[in-house]
Amino acid sequence: MNIKKIFPFALTALVTTLTACGGGGSANVKSENDEPATTNGSCSGAGCIEWGLEYPLDGLNFNCSSDTKNNFITQFNRNDGVATGRCKETDEIEFYIASELDTRINIGKIKLSDFIQVSGVESSFPRLSLLDISAGQPNASNLNPNDPNVKKAINTIKVLQTLALEEERITDPTDIQPLFITDKIRTRLNTITKSINVADADFESQIKPVIDITKIKDEDAFKTVSKLAIIANAAVYQPEFSLFSTDGLLSQLSGSNGLVGCDKASCSASDKTTRHVFGHFMLITDRQGYTFGSGVQWRDKDLIVAGSNLTSLGGINAEMIRKVKPVGMTALPQTTWLDTVADKITSPYQFNVGQGQDKLEITQGTLLSDYVIAGNENFYKLVVKGKVDNTPLTAVEQAKLGKWRMSADNLNYNGSIDLYKIFPISYLDGEVFKTANNVVKGEKYIFPIYGELEFKFTDTSHSPVKVGIVIDSNGDVRTNRQSETTLAMDPQNGCRGDILGSDLKDDNGVTQYRLGTLGRAFAKDKTLSIRMILGHENFGDINGALIGVDSRIQTSTNANDSIVIGGALINVSNLLNSNAGQKGRITFTNSAGQAVGWANTLASFQNIYNTANKESTSVTDADKALAKLSGGTVSLNLADCYTVKQK
Repeated sequence: MNIKKIFPFALTALVTTLTACGGGGSANVKSENDEPATTNGSCSGAGCIEWGLEYPLDGLNFNCSSDTKNNFITQFNRNDGVATGRCKETDEIEFYIASELDTRINIGKIKLSDFIQVSGVESSFPRLSLLDISAGQPNASNLNPNDPNVKKAINTIKVLQTLALEEERITDPTDIQPLFITDKIRTRLNTITKSINVADADFESQIKPVIDITKIKDEDAFKTVSKLAIIANAAVYQPEFSLFSTDGLLSQLSGSNGLVGCDKASCSASDKTTRHVFGHFMLITDRQGYTFGSGVQWRDKDLIVAGSNLTSLGGINAEMIRKVKPVGMTALPQTTWLDTVADKITSPYQFNVGQGQDKLEITQGTLLSDYVIAGNENFYKLVVKGKVDNTPLTAVEQAKLGKWRMSADNLNYNGSIDLYKIFPISYLDGEVFKTANNVVKGEKYIFPIYGELEFKFTDTSHSPVKVGIVIDSNGDVRTNRQSETTLAMDPQNGCRGDILGSDLKDDNGVTQYRLGTLGRAFAKDKTLSIRMILGHENFGDINGALIGVDSRIQTSTNANDSIVIGGALINVSNLLNSNAGQKGRITFTNSAGQAVGWANTLASFQNIYNTANKESTSVTDADKALAKLSGGTVSLNLADCYTVKQK
């Protein structure tokens, strides 16, 4: 299933077009009564909302308040990788686990409309967390074990993880794997003589005669709640790349402005003294909660474009691409991106701009419907109301807008940012993602995987670059260099180290770099999707390389002018079939079975600038060299020292 949201209204042709490795799908929800008219949930059509759970749970009971005749259960589809349900937008949903006699373990209630801020809601796909359900509303808790709502979520997790251990779905109490509430479990719950609530102070003693949740320690349950919160937050984030914004009517034409701003309070195309800023970036949030990425910015600090006769901000943006040299932006790993519970920026998130000391900070923004941050008033109204009117935003709404600031050129720049959350990650299926922590004694496991990326350039005059990597037993990707001066690893002796601490120093004191994360594990064909962004000056000619983020950035009105970054899949079926001690092999392809491509937006836009100014002395030798680094193909090979292990 493609868990990516599909936005409910048309955007401009010059938009970042997004496609996923997995195919599309819809909700598959069974009625508890299994009546043919309601097997797909309580509703269909306009106003009907499909939602998903961040926990892969089949058989969670829920009631939609508009349907008083039927009870429903979520159904998990392993091929889709998500458990889903469906109710009307106006419904209150009650969640519980029921026995055959309908005594219940009550988990919580929500109003679905509290989670839907985007108009055209039937195309939205909000992902509900156990924290949301425990709190009864979104963004209501802090990720603190002493928070009352977190305590309720901990109780729910202890029930689910105890059942998962007993059903032999997991071996590690913090592992997250599909859980099915079977008839056997429901019969067992018949011994509950009255319904109980996870919010009850004596919940543990009430449920102990049926399910001994003391098998799961509180600290392990909290670790699992935290892991689920990070998974719900982790994804690729990027602004729309909008070139056709029009002053005063921005959202009605393009839907979004992306990252725009200037050195004044209001950015008007008619003011010829305004220094405009325009940009784009991609971020990845990994499974440890770190967010990092790379991007590009144009800054009209010399009033090259502002002094022209252009009448729209979109026209100025397009002109800056041709007449202003692009500058790279790098976001080193930070945990100050969207708060994992509040879904908003609570501390500034920082980009390094160019080679100097300039910093761009994203200072505020709230993710609406688990999908979009709106930066300007018109776009916010279009997103939330489906129309633009003259009603001013309230102070609460203003505080949700995406905003940024930057000090450079002895000036203070500021502006807005609209961006989208795409390709959320999910749990990693234990049939594919086998580690020492999630297999039984005597069983084989294949992670961490040690390997080497080899970047080849479309410009074949440039020599390939190799980068040693580890895909660790958490599902995150980092470098595996053996010294501070080389990217490549020691192929014979480099297979050591796994998950590192926050300083990312290995046992030899060598600093490693976060590269990306695994998005999903596909049990059917034993593949894993992987996404990487190389963002650090020490990467040299591949600094800013994008891999597996599955996007296409249109760079002009010419349909052939675009930057394409496809998906990336690792097939590990041979490793899973190999014996312990054997090296095995992997394949690394895009979704079409072809070589994986990589791209660099800074180098690509430098090439556009060079072409537009090929007769000008402004194009330096360094500019020409940079343009040759725009992309190519990348391969992934196992290290010579890698072998399949046995627990």
